[in-house]
Amino acid sequence: MDTTTFISALGVFAAMAGMAILIFKRVSPILIGPMAAILVCLTSQIPVFKGVTETYMSGVTDFFLSYFFIFLLGNIFGNLYQNSGAASKIGSIISRKFGAKNCMLACMLSAAILSYGGINSFVIIFSVYPIALKLFEDADYPTYLLPGIVCGGMWTFAMTGPFTPQIPNIVSMQYLGTPSYAGLLPGLSGALVMAVSIVVFMNHQGKKAKLRGEHFQWPESVKRIEEEENAPNGIVSIIPIAFVLIVFNVTKLDIVICLLMGIVLALILFFPYLPKSEMLEMFNSAALSSITVILNTAVIVGFGSVVKETAFYEFATQMLLHSDANPYVVAAVGANVSAGILGSASGGIALMYETLGDTFLHYGAQGYNLEFIHRLCADGSGGLDSLPWNGSIVSVFAICNTTHKLSYKYNFVTCLVIPIAATFLVALPLCIIFG
Repeated sequence: MDTTTFISALGVFAAMAGMAILIFKRVSPILIGPMAAILVCLTSQIPVFKGVTETYMSGVTDFFLSYFFIFLLGNIFGNLYQNSGAASKIGSIISRKFGAKNCMLACMLSAAILSYGGINSFVIIFSVYPIALKLFEDADYPTYLLPGIVCGGMWTFAMTGPFTPQIPNIVSMQYLGTPSYAGLLPGLSGALVMAVSIVVFMNHQGKKAKLRGEHFQWPESVKRIEEEENAPNGIVSIIPIAFVLIVFNVTKLDIVICLLMGIVLALILFFPYLPKSEMLEMFNSAALSSITVILNTAVIVGFGSVVKETAFYEFATQMLLHSDANPYVVAAVGANVSAGILGSASGGIALMYETLGDTFLHYGAQGYNLEFIHRLCADGSGGLDSLPWNGSIVSVFAICNTTHKLSYKYNFVTCLVIPIAATFLVALPLCIIFG
């Protein structure tokens, strides 16, 4: 590594450290992204004006254009579930089935089911949060633990596993031409380990909190929401989610079309339970919130576009490509590194395929299993994405009335440590053995 590359590396790592610190100080990602990009430009001999106005903004706008409709339709779909009472109904059924004793399992499953239905995580947290609060009250757990278990349900196996209509799986399908259930054995095995480990860990943290004398306190800014009687029953509530999941996996229709069909079906089935006078406001709210979420992610993805132009990124990429590492290892490591740079699974996996996509196809031509590469890339994108500057984590903590200082260490384990361990200790060995 020459001096130029070394200074470039220092700039990249300093920018990421700075992003982490500023996020803990509750600075908006919209401010953090450009500032980090400027620092990287200065240390990598990239013209600052061109780096920010062209390279950075191209990364922001490309991500926005590529995934806008997925975020928009996912939000509308989720808002229909939330406002009709269908999301609460699903959560309540799970709650009654498992009870306060199994609070963590119930919260995780509620989030995972909605995530597997293609609903955006921003909407999931809005839908599950009231139910999770009631469960936490019954179990007498402090609420700062809540994001750790809910995010563990929607950002791990339900986001990266087989069949899911979430972005990491979709992008892998598009680049590699593989099915949604690619790498079924390693995918399901890794997902099972993630789910069990997350629940065990969070149950342990709940018990430790009680031993410290900590108890549940209902957030002052949150109204108590009881389950509404005027809501669709459990079977009707699950039909649109099941429809989206089945159509997406059985047909070759684009996820945008699947979500649009799911919205139409939800409107038909949930119409009697929707507040007619608030319909316009509901759609407006869904549109605006989708912009907030995609923008929080896109501004960090733009930072990744600048990093991609640095001498350090070229050095790291070439070192990975020309190593003697097994292609399956390259897939798992590459996805994690890209997701870590961007603090985003969706942005990270897109960046990785832009860099390594042709290499993976070459691996496939050499006889390596593209379905295994697909699954490792998807699983890998759900590891280091959960570093502090992840824009979605910022949004979730705000919704849950908590902070990075109180809650991030639990998300660090459920959404980062456990997924990485499951990928490298379970899914990767299975791919190497059977690949």
